[in-house]
Amino acid sequence: MDVRRGGWIGYPAAVLVVAVAAAILKAIPGLSATSVALLLMLAVFLCAWIWQSGPGVLAAVLATLAFNLLFLPPFFRLTVDDPRNVVALGVFLVSALLIGRLSALSRTRLRLLEAERRDLIALTELSQGFLADTNRESLLGVASDRLRQALQAERIEIFVPAADSSLAAAGGAADAGIRKELVDLAFRQGNSASFASPLGGTDIYLPVPIGVQRIGVLVARGMRSSERLAEACAALLGLSLERERFVRLAREAESTKASDEMKSTLLATLAHDLKTPVAAARAAVENWTARAQDAEEARLARAELERLTRRVEELMQVVRLDAGIANPHRERVTAAEIVEATIARFGEALESHSLFLDVPKEPLAVEADPAQLTEALGHGLENAARYSPAGSRVRVSVDREGSEVRFRVEDQGPGVAEPDRDRVFDRFVRLPGVEGTPGTGLGLFIAKRLVEMNGGRIRLESAQPTGAAFEILLPRAAD
Repeated sequence: MDVRRGGWIGYPAAVLVVAVAAAILKAIPGLSATSVALLLMLAVFLCAWIWQSGPGVLAAVLATLAFNLLFLPPFFRLTVDDPRNVVALGVFLVSALLIGRLSALSRTRLRLLEAERRDLIALTELSQGFLADTNRESLLGVASDRLRQALQAERIEIFVPAADSSLAAAGGAADAGIRKELVDLAFRQGNSASFASPLGGTDIYLPVPIGVQRIGVLVARGMRSSERLAEACAALLGLSLERERFVRLAREAESTKASDEMKSTLLATLAHDLKTPVAAARAAVENWTARAQDAEEARLARAELERLTRRVEELMQVVRLDAGIANPHRERVTAAEIVEATIARFGEALESHSLFLDVPKEPLAVEADPAQLTEALGHGLENAARYSPAGSRVRVSVDREGSEVRFRVEDQGPGVAEPDRDRVFDRFVRLPGVEGTPGTGLGLFIAKRLVEMNGGRIRLESAQPTGAAFEILLPRAAD
């Protein structure tokens, strides 16, 4: 096989094989021309099989000459006496050329198949190794060695984005012979580059793809495998890094789920333990207030207990929502009825504010649980009163927005910055600057869950000229 790899050695070898075959056949008496032709074709086949097309063609021409000179009369002359032998000689030449060509092609295809088989084995072993690693550090730590073996390369470098969005070698300092402009080109534009390497073989720069995105660059120096295998290795590396990301996200989700479950359990226990003593304390304070004839101390104590009762109710509501037992009982109800019920239940929160109502005479109806929708709107009303200055205006309005009914509560407080408008609907979230304002960070979370359970959506917008606008949008009920 080493002899076959030298391209020039095949030509003298073909001359030698044909000469030896012709000499042996000439030494055997009584062979027919047909037998000689078949045996010479066998020699041509062997030359083409072992040394490829060029030596095969030379062997075919030499075998034709040998057949003419040594086995067809007149011997040792290029002329042919019998016209039928001329046809036989032409057929022999064409057949020898075809056999040589076909044997060379079959040998080439066999070599390609063998190379593809080796590539598949290398990719299989590489994928098995990558699947064994479940975190980014260990994956990138051993990927270079595995890729170097698979690609038969002298050096392998993997570049991934750093915290500042620049590309950095995964293993630390990059090889000095790597061209950084080609690395940037492969990552920014997805263009690959390959050229002869000073280390022998090929240097190749490949983007590491995930779909249409790129998450890194693979550089192989002195590679002796095919570029096709290198591209497959880059794709496999991208899939492995993406798999590692999904595994990490799954672990974080499991951790978050366990944390949320623990919080729900603690909330349920806390709410249950607080409910009975708070109810007893409230009854005692109410009796004290009645005896004290509404003294200032009694009034303050009652207000604080009412606030505590409200907090316990919020905790119980969160527990019910997490447990999935707060299913809505929907019915047809008008927007005016919801606003009226909300003001009646939560109106005390607005005692130091000016309330403006803008409810149209048109009976805008929705299909929702009235109690849940009243509570959701009430949380928006409480927030408006809590975070806007005393004496400011709170406006409650209802109108149509396309096929939806919109409930809107506007205040004149400091408002909420746009990046925080989605975050405030998460549980226990309180924005900076509100530490002195009482609250648990559960009101808007409960409101969002209740509205979504009733098929609506909730959002926070800016009010004009200042403040925040709390909005609930529900599909309008059919007339």
